[in-house]
Amino acid sequence: MDHKKRIALVCASSKGLGKACAESLLKDNATVILCSHNKDNLEKTKAELEKKYKTNLTTIQCDLNNNKDIESMIKQIVKTHKTIHILINNNAGPKPGTFSDFTDKDFEEAHNKLILSVVRVNRLVLPLMKKQKFGRIINITSRTVKEPNPKLTLSSIYRVGVISLSKVLSKEYAKDNVFINSVAPGTFETERIDHLFKAWLKPGETIEEKKKEALAAIPSGKFGAPKELGNLVSFLASEQCTLTGTTIPIEGGISQVLW
Repeated sequence: MDHKKRIALVCASSKGLGKACAESLLKDNATVILCSHNKDNLEKTKAELEKKYKTNLTTIQCDLNNNKDIESMIKQIVKTHKTIHILINNNAGPKPGTFSDFTDKDFEEAHNKLILSVVRVNRLVLPLMKKQKFGRIINITSRTVKEPNPKLTLSSIYRVGVISLSKVLSKEYAKDNVFINSVAPGTFETERIDHLFKAWLKPGETIEEKKKEALAAIPSGKFGAPKELGNLVSFLASEQCTLTGTTIPIEGGISQVLW
C-alpha cells in the first residue's frame, strides 16, 4: 500500500493493536498522528517509531472518554494538518466479567468508552472526509461482535453497537468515497491478553497453563501478531480498497459463526 502522505489519526495508539496500526500506516507512507491518554507511553512510542521510520510524528494526549479532549484534538489536527483522511477508531477494552459482576456505573463507563467515543470522533471527522471526497474509517472491535462471550459481557454488548453504527454510516457516506469498516480481532499478543488471563485464572492455575489452554482452542495454533492486524488495517485504509460496511474477523479460525 502507498498512502501518499495522507493524514491518519490512530486513536489509542501508544501500545497494543493501536500502535500496530500506526506502524503499518507509517510503513506505507501515511502521515500518522498518535493519541493516548498516557503521556509517558505516548512519548515512548513516538521516540521508537520516529527512530525506526526516520520521520517526525505528531502526538496528542487525549482522553477518548472526554468529549472536550476529543474536540480539542480534532481542532489541533485541522489547524496543523488541515484535514484527516484516515481514522482508526480504537480504545482500551472494558473490564472482563459476567453480567452479575457489573454495576450501572460499569455499564455507563463501557458505553462511554466503546460507543460514545466513536460517535464523537466520527461526528467531527466525517464532514472533513465528505468535503474532500475521500475517507477511510476502520474500527478496532473484537470477535465478540460475531460470537458473544459471557466472560466479556461489556465488550459483547457495546462493540456490536460500533459495527451497527458503521453499517448505517457506510450506506450514507459511500457516495462520497468514504468507506467504513471494522476488524474483529481474537486473542493477540498484547498486554491485554495477560490482563484477561489473570482475570480468568482458576485456583492454582498459572498464566502459562491458561495460555496453553487458549492456544489449544485456536485452529491456527497461535495467538495473533499485532502486525497482522496492522497490515489488514492499512489495506482497508487504502484507495485500492472499496469495501464498506464490513466486519472482518482476524482470530485464527476460532469462531463458530458462518458470517
